[in-house]
Amino acid sequence: MNHPFPWLVDHRAVWLGLLWAATLALATVLSIRGKSLQTPDAPRGVLSLELAWSQAGADAVLGSWSESLRDEARTQIRLDFLFLVVYPLALSLSCAWLAESPLDSMAPAGVFIAWAVLLAGPLDLIENLTMLRMVSAGATTALGRLAAWCAGLKFTLVFAALGYLVLQGLVVAGTKLKGG
Repeated sequence: MNHPFPWLVDHRAVWLGLLWAATLALATVLSIRGKSLQTPDAPRGVLSLELAWSQAGADAVLGSWSESLRDEARTQIRLDFLFLVVYPLALSLSCAWLAESPLDSMAPAGVFIAWAVLLAGPLDLIENLTMLRMVSAGATTALGRLAAWCAGLKFTLVFAALGYLVLQGLVVAGTKLKGG
C-alpha cells in the first residue's frame, strides 16, 4: 500500500516545513485567541463546546459566554477552518515520510496512519459546522453528540499519528545513533 504523497518526493521537505510552520502558527493564534473563551462552565474554551456531548452541557458552555464571547467563538471556529486543512496534511506527510525509511519496522502502520489521519480534516469540518450552528441557533442533544463524536474520532486519529511519529522517530533515531 502506498502512502498519499508518492508524487511529492522531490519537494516534500519544503512542503513539510510549510505545513508545520502553518500548523504551529495557527495553533498559536487559536490558543491565544481562545483564552478569552475560558469560563468556569467552559474551562477549555471552544474545546468545552466540542466535547459537551449533551444539550445541557452545550447550553452551560454557551450560557457562560456573553454575546461578544459568542462572536469570538464564531471567529475562533472560522479560523479553525484554515487549521483543519494544514494539520492533517502535516501529520500525514510526516507519517508517510517516516514510513519510507528503511529503518522503520512499522512502515505499514505508518502508511495506514498517513491515510487515516487525513480523515481528521472532514471530521473537524463537521464538528466546526455543528458548533457554529449551536453558537448561532442553540444547542440540541443531537448537535452536542455529533460534535463530540467527531471530536473524539478526530483526536484519536491525531494522537495515533503523533504516537507513531514519536515512537518510530525514536526507533529510527536510536538506530542511526547505534550506527545502523
